[in-house]
Amino acid sequence: MTVTMKTLIRLARVAALCVGGALIAALTGAAPAPSNDAKFDATQAAKGAELAAIGNCGSCHTAEDSKPYAGGRPLSAPFGTIYSTNITPDPDAGIGKWTEAEFVRAMHDGVDREGHDLYPAFPYDHFTKVTDDDVKAIYAFVMTRDPARTQRPRNDLTFPANFRASLRAWKALY
Repeated sequence: MTVTMKTLIRLARVAALCVGGALIAALTGAAPAPSNDAKFDATQAAKGAELAAIGNCGSCHTAEDSKPYAGGRPLSAPFGTIYSTNITPDPDAGIGKWTEAEFVRAMHDGVDREGHDLYPAFPYDHFTKVTDDDVKAIYAFVMTRDPARTQRPRNDLTFPANFRASLRAWKALY
């Protein structure tokens, strides 16, 4: 067998693994979380404010010269730039349409409201031990902030990081 033929066989194997991994990721994606209407009281939101301060949420979710929690802060990595999410209650640019259950799932499992894996720039794995009540308090806090209609820039990532389904493999490894 020639060197060219061996190279083609190796490339075909890599391509088959990529396609197989993408199919597995697409077929095993998380379903959207159930909806519910959330009500917030001042005590719960105040507790959430303390927890958000402890978790330093604003440091990542507030870009320079931007409204608090409006996202858009660039997080540079060897594979590109990820821009933080707007976590204000704006229904279009932020998480205003998110339910409490969807927020809890994002914080604990790293899955957004549509069932897509979140990039590990958001350290959801650090929040797995935070109680549901504490996460719900953080949700109450962010949902009682002023909405910011600030669209974050689109992430600028190289392959395979720009392919969200590849996050399933990363999550399986870590």
